[in-house]
Amino acid sequence: MSSQSPGAARMRDLAFFGVFLVYAWAGIDTRLIYHWQGPVFSTLPGFYRDFLAHPGGAAEYLYALIAQSYAFAGWGALAVAAQAAALAAVTQAYFKSAAGKALPLVCFVPPLLLLFDLNLYYDRTPLFVAVPAGLGAALGLVYLRRRWRSEAALLAAAGIAVVFFVPGAAVGQIMRRPRRPVGIAYLALGAAAPLLAERFLYVPISARTWFADTDVRRLAVLWGLYIIYALAPVGRGFHPAAAPPGGAPDRSPAGRKPRPAMLGVARILLLLFPLVALAGTAYGSYRLNARDRRLAALDYYSYREDWPAALETARGLRTGDFNTLVRYEVNLALHETDALGDDMLRFPQAPPILPDLHDDQFLPYMLKITDLCLRLGRVNEAEHYGSEAMVLGRSDPRVYRLMARVNLVKGQTAAARKFFNVLSHDLVEGHWARGFLSDMERSDPEIAEYRRRMLRTDDMIAVWQRGDKPSADTERLLLDQLEQDPSNRMAFEFLMGQYLLVRDMVSVHALMPRIKDMDGPAYRAA
Repeated sequence: MSSQSPGAARMRDLAFFGVFLVYAWAGIDTRLIYHWQGPVFSTLPGFYRDFLAHPGGAAEYLYALIAQSYAFAGWGALAVAAQAAALAAVTQAYFKSAAGKALPLVCFVPPLLLLFDLNLYYDRTPLFVAVPAGLGAALGLVYLRRRWRSEAALLAAAGIAVVFFVPGAAVGQIMRRPRRPVGIAYLALGAAAPLLAERFLYVPISARTWFADTDVRRLAVLWGLYIIYALAPVGRGFHPAAAPPGGAPDRSPAGRKPRPAMLGVARILLLLFPLVALAGTAYGSYRLNARDRRLAALDYYSYREDWPAALETARGLRTGDFNTLVRYEVNLALHETDALGDDMLRFPQAPPILPDLHDDQFLPYMLKITDLCLRLGRVNEAEHYGSEAMVLGRSDPRVYRLMARVNLVKGQTAAARKFFNVLSHDLVEGHWARGFLSDMERSDPEIAEYRRRMLRTDDMIAVWQRGDKPSADTERLLLDQLEQDPSNRMAFEFLMGQYLLVRDMVSVHALMPRIKDMDGPAYRAA
């Protein structure tokens, strides 16, 4: 098969990555990736040291920097498309080094796999940076192998590149020196390197999840990447047949020249196939991962306090998607838009109306209940859960932002200043933090409202130590907040909602007189 003209190939590549860019902007929304994965990057001196302490840390550090652009939909789409183009280029170089010739269309397969992975918003593996870094290191080892003939060079891959792609270096070594016993040893070492690194070194993400995971979609991406690069030796079979000695024409069936019509069809297929495959991958991943996208969007809009967008997103969720956190986020959005009393039962509901207040290993859960306690006025508990979230989120700016607000409410400006100082080095949250640092004593209506709601008495025994309630007593908790501040509209509305959910109409009637203490558009209209 004749190769395509360079001009046609360039036009195909431009069209492919142009469509990739459009889908990354319109179909993925990189803001959700930035919010859900929390790729933290700070300009604080010494921030990079933690990354250099484990294999693959350099790729994670680079990913954390690039991913800051994901906080903005347009810049994030450009960054994703640029990474896809870089991955395609490195893949082509990898196969050219292994097979001796660039194979048609193969370079588009990894970007398509990672396009699907981008729709898994919760996946923290920095594949878009890790794959080119691992392949680049593998190519570097092949180059060193030509110069130094060092069999031990493969061992350096665990420290130089990403442990995940040490098998790529192993395949490169085999291609340069195909010896069966040594080649088997290379592959065994490449496959075992991630597990060995996890056993003896620190690795943020368990290497076992690269081989076996409960999420079939993520496994499909990881194993697809493994297989496509492990097939590099097959490329040897794509070399064109050598011309017979003396330059005599080859009249064998394999040596006959293809007809012009066949060549034209082949060129058209080579041009259109990547675009068709991209359209199919984009459509399939958008439909298959729609639930994750909506849940990530709901959490994002709730965090950004874009309540109308949060409610619009919630309307697209199925009944089974309304877990404890989703119900709370929807009810909070209804409360903030003065619609909880009217529209609460338009969404699936189940008691209790508040999520259970307990320590958890799921960072989004800890962030949500910290924010809940702060909004209600249970500031000491917000500080406790926020501290637990810091253990999980480490330098996640969402945790620092919450803890800064908690300390402002408590009047601990010195402690709040420390959190704002750290946030000021964040590329996204830095502007907001520096605004507070410039005037720590400024009057903030939200902070003043939380101070008024702040609980002044100890009710730990009454709320948490009830024999018939293993978790917190939601009714007692909200009643105590109303006793502290009778105008606490959040406590009133959530308590009324709790009574309605358990069909306690006697308590609903007893709570009604407290309406006179409430304020807001919904109550003034009534």
